[in-house]
Amino acid sequence: MEHIIKNFDRLAISPLRRQTLIIAEEGFRAINTGQVFAQSLCYDGKKDILTIQGQKLDLKKFSRVFVLAFGKAALDSAKALESLLNGRIIQGYVIDVEEGALPKKYSVTAGSHPLPSQKNIIATKEAVEGLSRLTETDLVICAVSGGGSSLFTWPYELPPEAVAELFRALTKQGADINELNTVRKHIDRVKGGNLAKLFYPATVINLLFSDVPGDDLSIIASGPAVKDKTTVHDASAILKKFDALEACGLHSVNLFETPKEEKYFTDVKNYLLLSPMTALRAMKEKAEDLGFDAKIFSDRFQGQARALGAEIVAQAKKHQCLLGAGESTVKIAGKGKGGRNQEMALGALENIKDSQVLVCLASDGYDNTDAAGAVVDYFTKAKAKRLGLEPKKFLDDNDSYRFFEKTDDLVFTGLTESNVSDFFILLEQ
Repeated sequence: MEHIIKNFDRLAISPLRRQTLIIAEEGFRAINTGQVFAQSLCYDGKKDILTIQGQKLDLKKFSRVFVLAFGKAALDSAKALESLLNGRIIQGYVIDVEEGALPKKYSVTAGSHPLPSQKNIIATKEAVEGLSRLTETDLVICAVSGGGSSLFTWPYELPPEAVAELFRALTKQGADINELNTVRKHIDRVKGGNLAKLFYPATVINLLFSDVPGDDLSIIASGPAVKDKTTVHDASAILKKFDALEACGLHSVNLFETPKEEKYFTDVKNYLLLSPMTALRAMKEKAEDLGFDAKIFSDRFQGQARALGAEIVAQAKKHQCLLGAGESTVKIAGKGKGGRNQEMALGALENIKDSQVLVCLASDGYDNTDAAGAVVDYFTKAKAKRLGLEPKKFLDDNDSYRFFEKTDDLVFTGLTESNVSDFFILLEQ
């Protein structure tokens, strides 16, 4: 079987490392978009019935079926739906991080991520305006995946450069995904349930890939068609907490309330197709097959990356595999290069035992760099010592990428075209 980790053989310098990487690859395989759609949906063309996770939907009552897919799994989601529904879709809009081939009835845009751009806004506006005259006999299938907050965006007032600066400031100060997306909902006309209002009175099916801790549907891609629980006061409090406006040179920003009227959500159906637990269960089973006592530490870890790394390695016991998924944060004080998974791994290095291996990975293969993450163990420590590298100096400069580049412990997968947050695997002999 072909390795998903492109530098697998170079990294697998010990039996324990090899086992850790094997378990990681099982997690990546479990979140393959095409596989997820095949397991969750089926379509009876003769009866025109779509079944989603066991629930039947009679498509005969819909005169038109549209697809709107956005996020890092958008392209593969649209391909899966087009193949499944066999010509039933009359028009589709896809916003992903890369372009790909689809029938001419689809508009496909390769947008920017993690920060929004004018290109993203134009593609979003095209999709919304193209689906602006819907009726009760129309069905819109929305395939929503990680990265959707940046890719599917149409701010009320702020230009994309100002939005990018605002979220760069929030991220630098350590705002978590819940806080970031709460602010997004109140400055953007397609988030926080606004899309459901725009598509009313059509029926909307949300096929959701969760990349957020706890699988809160209203947080995934900032909940475009999910009723929002937050208010402008919540968003304002977050901006004040992190001094975000001052940090990015904005005097003020207008916040807009999200729709709360129940009528907009009566004909919206939500299906969680994929979550961090999908990867965790697959990795747990593989670890047990390899003879380890496998435990799930958390499916929703949060906190400062470097502190989490140190905490994780203190938890494992002999012959155990500890697994976790979630999304850490990094408070940026330096000018280095890296990502939260690399920083988590580097934060663990000082305390990692000689009998342990830890790998921290972004499930989309992009940990703010071309690396998916990093692996650390005794060999990392030994090489760092031999090269005269001081982990704390690299941490202080947020320069985890260059540290692991020197020790040759970066993990490369390329873009996986899926996203269920980050995950880690800790093995102890």
